[in-house]
Amino acid sequence: MSYRWRYNSITGSQIINAREYDKNYSQYTSVINGGFDRDNFPVNSITFDDFEDKSVGRFLLVNNINAKDDHGIVNDSNFTGGTVNPRGNTIKGLKYDDDPIQNGGYWFPVGNTGTLDCEEGIAVIRFHINSFCPKYYHHFKRGTSSKVARKSRQWKIEVDGVEVSRTSEIFPIFHCSQMFVQVPISKGNHEFQVFCRVPTQKPGDVSSGQVVLNYWGGQLSVHNRRR
Repeated sequence: MSYRWRYNSITGSQIINAREYDKNYSQYTSVINGGFDRDNFPVNSITFDDFEDKSVGRFLLVNNINAKDDHGIVNDSNFTGGTVNPRGNTIKGLKYDDDPIQNGGYWFPVGNTGTLDCEEGIAVIRFHINSFCPKYYHHFKRGTSSKVARKSRQWKIEVDGVEVSRTSEIFPIFHCSQMFVQVPISKGNHEFQVFCRVPTQKPGDVSSGQVVLNYWGGQLSVHNRRR
């Protein structure tokens, strides 16, 4: 027996057989849930802008976090006279009494401040950086002091001026530091910044132009996952 539509007529885009529609639609959902990979998409079909603004949230990158643009070496002023030899060279970097370290003991910013217009959700923050820190000053200059000042560095991440993650003191001479933290985030513009700290300059730690810290190859990334 035929059915009489009392209130409207069947038009395009209307679902008549719901069960058949669900059955066909489930095939598409199965592809979406487990079948989208490099075999389904042409190369570069999804651009960075698509990924950043339209797909899985918003993304921020702060690249090239370096203490010095020049990673070479210079003559160490503690070695004078005679022919320059490898012991008379020192790596370039940051020193006591100079910006931004000065006398040490406080946090100074590294890299640029990253700003991201977030949606309410989670901020997934990752940071990695390579660093060099001489272990003891007396390895550089002999006979100046009987005291030893051990060197170290720390890193921390702040969101809108609030600390969300911090490393312990790092003592190895060469080190690759990696940090990962997830924090709730509200809708609006937020600032993300990395800071570093070296120990306070001690009486036996006469600077004499010695490099205290150098860092390079740093990157800060923030993925705003929306609710």
